[in-house]
Amino acid sequence: MLSLFSPPEVSPVKLLEPPVLESWDAAGHPSQRRLGAYLDSVAALVGPAVAEDTAHLALALDVGLADHVPLTRGGHDLDNYLFPLARRFGAGRFDAVFARKRHAASSTIAIGPALPQGPDRAAVRPLLSVHTSVSATSAAWKEAIHQACQRAHPEPAPDGPLQVQLCFRVSARRNWSTLWKPAIDALGPLLGMPDPNRPFRPSDDRIVDLALHRNVDDSLGHDVVIAAWCTPRDATDLTGQADDVTSRHTGGGSTAEA
Repeated sequence: MLSLFSPPEVSPVKLLEPPVLESWDAAGHPSQRRLGAYLDSVAALVGPAVAEDTAHLALALDVGLADHVPLTRGGHDLDNYLFPLARRFGAGRFDAVFARKRHAASSTIAIGPALPQGPDRAAVRPLLSVHTSVSATSAAWKEAIHQACQRAHPEPAPDGPLQVQLCFRVSARRNWSTLWKPAIDALGPLLGMPDPNRPFRPSDDRIVDLALHRNVDDSLGHDVVIAAWCTPRDATDLTGQADDVTSRHTGGGSTAEA
């Protein structure tokens, strides 16, 4: 059975500046310097919560965007906010990371022990489940997820914001944070694909609430097992605590294996 986690039950800390997206520019580029300064400021804020000897953590990032900024288009992909934090603090120390975006004047972060959800929640069947055996850096890896998603959800979810949860079952040796972006990029059949000729560039900015979980299974070796859940979000209700996406999901309980 999958082990899913709840957001950390600690008081969030208000960030001193807006969250910064991952940068793929060269070292020394202004975007890299800005990202580094932001990560330094976050590290100073969270302090003991990420002491080097702590593990089995959960992180929750609440991204506040100005009222004129669209929540479901124009970028602001939540995995690209989470990835640099995981890199800075060590992805292997986290059992789960959460992010949501909403219209708000400020942003917050919370880091604390990862708390398993109850077995009744974890037992809810995912929208899709796929077992991959090829290299996660290959196009074939994303294609396997894409095909499983197509079988499980032939039509895109209705227009509007979405809540998505992914669970990655991996060996302890794997840096699971490097799987987040390519896995989400492969969910085009569910998220929608603005250009069918570019299937791995889906409308992932529709995701306004994201939960990513890690289950360690060393018997998998280099294989990866991914389960996914999805449910629509009410665009007028993005100011409360994030819902548990295992309680309801788009498309019933169909599963797919690849």
